[in-house]
Amino acid sequence: MRPILVWGHHGLLAQAIRRTWIYDGPVLFWGRADLPPTRKQQLQKILRLSPSALVNASGFTNLKRAQDAPSTTWEPHVQTPAFLAAVSRDLGIPFVTISSDYVFSGHGRSAWKETDPTEPINAYGRSKLEGEHAVLASNPNARVIRTAGLFGPAAAGSKVSFPERILQQVRVGRLPEVRSDLTTSLCHVEDLAADLWGILMGSSAGIFHVAHEGGATWLQIAEHALRSAGASAKIQPTQTPDFPRPACSTLTTCRTEVLHGWARRKSWQEALGEFMRVLRGD
Repeated sequence: MRPILVWGHHGLLAQAIRRTWIYDGPVLFWGRADLPPTRKQQLQKILRLSPSALVNASGFTNLKRAQDAPSTTWEPHVQTPAFLAAVSRDLGIPFVTISSDYVFSGHGRSAWKETDPTEPINAYGRSKLEGEHAVLASNPNARVIRTAGLFGPAAAGSKVSFPERILQQVRVGRLPEVRSDLTTSLCHVEDLAADLWGILMGSSAGIFHVAHEGGATWLQIAEHALRSAGASAKIQPTQTPDFPRPACSTLTTCRTEVLHGWARRKSWQEALGEFMRVLRGD
């Protein structure tokens, strides 16, 4: 059985794929340490592997640094996805890459559909949108998944997600400050991995939204996370902007459900509550 190649090694999504995917053949994970320095050498290594599918689970997640130094996002968000899309096109194999709710402006209160106009308002969102365009230009059969508010188990020493970070702050006696004016979707990373598998194995190409049902402010998310973890602590609401963020970036998942027959399995409250109760030890 030919292997599936996942570009990415230590991120939340790569970890979730490693834990949850069941595949008759090997699933290989390549991080920076596994890659030769040039694209030509990387291409040769991929060709020798002869994968059955490619997944780009890598990315740049420091939003503030992206805003201060936009060039840092060009390689991970545009060049690498476009390179992998072109390789998958030439090999005739499926390819999936991950994008973001930040491709939208956030103006208005309605949730965003896959077909809605994009208008990113920060450098991170602009790089993700440029990556989408580059991928689909390189390979019209590629799949692009937009998601938001990823959370889930993180390996020791890895960067933890927002709900767990809030719990850590409370446990050491800090008073978290959390934005009350920004509304987003949430997605448990293992649910994203499951839907990614379905999209990868399916025949439909283009853009898909994957998230749990409903939207919430970051303050509501933090409060629900702490309640679910049994932590009674106050949170300081704030509307102090650190850099431009969409005011409302909630995603609808209509196309994913229509094409694949999937209903969203959980609301964001259910998914987040289950995760936080695991952290509590229930």
